[in-house]
Order: sequence, then C-alpha cells, then structure tokens
Amino acid sequence: MSRRPHERWIWTELIGFDNTRPDLGVSEYIEAAGFTPATICLLIGSPDFILSHDSPAAEVPLPPDFCARDGHERNPHRQRQVWTNYQLRALIAELHVRGVVVYLTVFTRFYGDRFHHEWVSDHREVCMVYRGHGWVSSINCLARLADGGFYEDYFIAKLVETMVYYGFDGWHGADGYGPLSGPLWCVDMSDDMVAQFSEATGLALPEEVGGECGRDVDRLEVRAAWLWRHVRHEWIDFYSNRWATFWRKAVAALHGAGKQAVVNSAWGRAPFESLYRYGIDYRKIAATGVDGIVVETAAAGLAMDPRPMAAHESRHYDFLAMLMLIRAYVPDTRLIFLHNAHDVVEQWDAIRHMPTLLEREIYSLANVWHHSAEGLRPGADGFLVCLGDGLDPDHWRWLRERWALAFAPAPAATLGATLLWSDAAMAAQVADFTATRTWNSHRLLFQLMTLGAVVQSTVRVDQLHAARGPLLVLNPHLLPADELAAVMAYDAAPVVTIGREPGSLPAADLQFSDPLPPDEVQCRVYGASGLRAPDIAALEEPELIPDDLLAVEDESGYWYHMYARRVSPAFLAACVQVINELSGAPVVTDGADAVTLMAVQQAPGVLRLAVKSKIAVYAGPTVDVRHPIRSVSVLTSFPSLRIQPEGTAFRVRVPGKGVTVLDVEVDGEGLPQVGTSQPEGTVHGP
Repeated sequence: MSRRPHERWIWTELIGFDNTRPDLGVSEYIEAAGFTPATICLLIGSPDFILSHDSPAAEVPLPPDFCARDGHERNPHRQRQVWTNYQLRALIAELHVRGVVVYLTVFTRFYGDRFHHEWVSDHREVCMVYRGHGWVSSINCLARLADGGFYEDYFIAKLVETMVYYGFDGWHGADGYGPLSGPLWCVDMSDDMVAQFSEATGLALPEEVGGECGRDVDRLEVRAAWLWRHVRHEWIDFYSNRWATFWRKAVAALHGAGKQAVVNSAWGRAPFESLYRYGIDYRKIAATGVDGIVVETAAAGLAMDPRPMAAHESRHYDFLAMLMLIRAYVPDTRLIFLHNAHDVVEQWDAIRHMPTLLEREIYSLANVWHHSAEGLRPGADGFLVCLGDGLDPDHWRWLRERWALAFAPAPAATLGATLLWSDAAMAAQVADFTATRTWNSHRLLFQLMTLGAVVQSTVRVDQLHAARGPLLVLNPHLLPADELAAVMAYDAAPVVTIGREPGSLPAADLQFSDPLPPDEVQCRVYGASGLRAPDIAALEEPELIPDDLLAVEDESGYWYHMYARRVSPAFLAACVQVINELSGAPVVTDGADAVTLMAVQQAPGVLRLAVKSKIAVYAGPTVDVRHPIRSVSVLTSFPSLRIQPEGTAFRVRVPGKGVTVLDVEVDGEGLPQVGTSQPEGTVHGP
C-alpha cells in the first residue's frame, strides 16, 4: 500500500539498547522495529546529565538515573544496565551510521541526591515555588540563580557543551521546558518570579504580593490570589514572553552549534488553554525558529488513568481537536504527534492493554487536515512513539500495519465541515473567557466532535478561498469586523456559526438557541434555505452561575477542564445534526450514540470512512453515505466478513473503543463537487 511521506520518530530510554552487544544493541533494536526511524529521542531523564556535565576525558560509569528514567530497574526485555560515557557516545555514533538523528531529552526533576550528588542540591533557589505547597523539587527553567544570573543562561551553555561532547543532533525540550509543571494560578509564585514580573511590567505591587514570601504557604496563597484576580492578563503575557525569551536563547545557541531543537506542546492543551493556563503562545514559540513541536496527543496514555476525568471518552476528541487547532495556528511549523504506546515509569501500556483504542488513535491523528493555498496539509508531519523500549517484534509489526493504512496518500477532498481559525479571535478569547467563562472554541469543537459532528479540517481566515464545504465558525463574536465580513462573503457552501451573536450579522436562514438562559449561545446558518429549526427540550434545572467569576478556583491538573458555564447537550446535539445535514457527509442512522465518523473522498467515486467506537463493547452501527453503493471494502484487519450494502446504507461491526476503516465505492463520481451543495429541507431534531 502506497503512503504519503511522514516522519517516524521514537522516544526511548537507554534501557532499550544493550551495552553487552558489539554495536550496543542498535542492530537488534532496528531489526525488531522493522524500520529505521528518522529520529530517536534518548530519554536520559535527569537534568543533572546536563547540569553536572564536565566533558570527562576518562571513561566513567553513568549513575542509575541516567541509565533509566528515575533509576527504574527493568523494562519487559532487560534489567537496567550500567552505561558509561564512552558507551553512550558510541551508541549515538552507531545510530548515526544508520542515518538516525539523535535528540537528547531530560526532565526537570530533582532527586534529592538519591543516586549521586546533583547540581541542584547546591542551587535549590531554581526549584519551583508552588501555591499550596511552597518549595517543590522540580526546576523552574526561568528562575534566577542566587548570584543574580539567569538559570537558563547556565543551562543552555551546559546543554550545548553536553550535546557536542556526546554527538547529539538536537534537543527535545519535554515536560518542564515550556511550560512549568502546573498552571499559572499555581506556579511559579516565588519571590524571584514576582520580582521578574514587576521588573518586566513596571507594575507596583502591594507589599503582600511583592514583598518577601519565601516558602510560606499562607503568604503564597495571598500572593497567588491577588495576582490571578488583579493582573491575570499581565501575568499570562509575562510568562508567554519569558518562555519566548528562553526558547529564543536556546534555539540561537543550538543552531549556532549546528544542533536542532523541538519542544513539547503545553500539557496537551490547544492554543487558547496553552496560553491561558500555562503561558505558552505557540506562535511566539514558533517565531523563535524552533525546529518543531511535539504535540502531546496523549489520549491513549490516559485511557485507563484512574484520575477523575482523565479517561473520559471525550478525551480522544479533545486531543484530536487540539492537534487540528495547533496546525491552524502555526501552519508552517513541523508538528510531530505523540504516539502513545507504553511507559514503564508512568505505568500504562496501551499497546498491550488497549490495542483497539491505540489503533483508533493512530488512524485519527494521521487523518485531520488543514486547507491552504498549497492544498491539503496533514495535521501532523509525523509521530513520536512514546515509549519505544520494551516493545516486541510483533508489537512493531502491528504498528507498521496500522501506519500503512493511517498514512495513505492524501484524499481528494475532506467531507463534513471545515473549521475556521482566526488569530485575532484567539487573542480576544483570553479577556472574553475571563469575563464570561463561556466555552472557548476548542471546547466547543471537541464536544461537537464527541457527539458526532464530521469535522476534521481547518482553514485560516486569510486562506478562506482554499476551504471546501460548509464553514464552521465558533464564537463568532470574537472575530473583528473585517473577518466577519469575509466569512459572510464565503459562498462555496453554507456557513454555520455557534456561539454568542456578534451583533453585526445579517439575518440567518436558520437560527436557534440553547435553552439555558440568558439564551446567549446560538446556532445560525447562512446560505441554506428551507431549513426548520430542530426541537430542543428545555432543561429542568437552571444553571447556578457564580456571582464572582474572578474568584472561580480551577483544578491544577491538565486533565481537568476549567470551569465554564453550561451548554446543554440537547443544543449541541442539534448543532451536530445541522452540521452533518448541511455537509452531505455520511451519517450514522442507527447506533449514533456508540460511534462517530471521519469521512473523506479518497478518489472519484470512493469514500473512505473511519467508524470510531466510543463504547467498550462491539458496536454495530448503520451508516448511510447518501449515494447508491456499489461495494464496501474493509481496510482494517477487523471485521473479516463481507459487508452487504442496501441502497445507500450498510451495517458494520466495530471493536470496542476501536476503529473500522472502509472504502465505499458509490455510483457515478461519488459526492457532488465538494462545496457546491446547498441542501434544502428539514433538519430533524435530536
């Protein structure tokens, strides 16, 4: 099967190789994988690998926390081995011989000298100060040293020195290197960071905020509460600028040494929440010249997580929508999605315990698209297998088979609706969310996708001419007047807006509101006549809105959603029906609660459908493609039975939490020319 170009990266610990072999286990590793990865990110783990590096001339053993993350004892294949600096250099050289680019990954954890004396033990001033906890044993990369110098300057110099010594090609700035390990309302609340904030902004802070707090939890609580209430937006801007400065310095130093740099996305958050929660603006990071972003699409890793909300079924759509929006926000940046397989230290194993869900993740993440003047661009340019140690040859074979299908050539056209992206709306959302706590656009998008809206492509407002099919505009009140005018001039297909009314739109062809008072959230359709508004039952219980939205306390974990005012499920379901009816995309006519669809026109007369299960048991939905069917071919390994269509519909079996991918050949040229259909008729209520 032919496939489109994509990059295959692997994230692995040293324990994935074998220093008892002449080539340090490189041949065995690549033979087991069945391919040569473009890049391997070596997860050393401890930041002391960099901070205490002294370019030793002699061969010395590396401590346990360098040889395995957190010094853990084994993976499914072998016990942790004692590596030396010479062996690590030789390993990287062996990978280079095979054409593999090698990146270095460390985290920010301080182990309290458990395995050896650490640099941070003598510089505890660089550790984070966390609201509710005080001092914590994790490095704040933006902190200042006791002598007044910036930690980042020392770290970056040592990073370049370490990478040159060992022969690494690049640095993978993972957890803790943008953003910190916690949201802005919790961390970092140190005296140093508040002083940096005051210096950067020129704001005069009250004594209880700008004065010395040290590690006093009560004083830190007062400080944090004041900052988040009174200067929230300035605090967010300060951190987004500090992180941009950090990465600008790092990229300049690494590029100057002939090295590369990629950064993880902000705890799996889409552009708005990455900025609002963590102070990371992906546009600012991209502008530093960074060589790529590893997008933390971690739904598979959270699939069995016992923490509240972590394993919720909407998480798949949350991360999928996040990847789509990051591509729209930084369309020219190399994006590598995090391909969750298993992790010994974090104790999850999707490939062994939830392979059907992992198959669904692989296909979905490889098949979201962005419309540009140059044509369709995939949401990601490749993937990073996380982690790639402890996998058997059969696991790798299974993965390769899924990749072959997921990375098929780009389709002729996407079906469903195309989501509009606006940088201006993104910037306006920070103040809007603070004042109203209504749903941000990412949350609206992934909830619509969870309920079955066929949306798997984006377009920037300045590239509207490249869009096809119905245009979906979320929170239209955030768009400036000129962009609203461009949206209203879109004539390729109907326009659907969902959110608060801007106040300057013409009369809609169809309009209905969420029954939750005060009727702020509306769905409007332009460019489609003859539609009837669906019936939406009013909710029995009114919403209790906090009197003081600035006092709302959000959870700190990234797997929690921030508080937002309610949107009724019935309203969202009605919006989904409108979107799918207007697009003319295939629909689920029986079993819609159990599955969702991804749909493209793969070639003239051929529709490619991914039927994705949301339930743990087998689903058997009926799918109507709205055109007479000639044949249905199953492309996944399951099911094996021939599917017998009836007219325009067919029934198919889908594994629990999994995916079934099919090619459906229809009469004639398949769907009408994409973007020309303006259906008339009734939109049926939920």
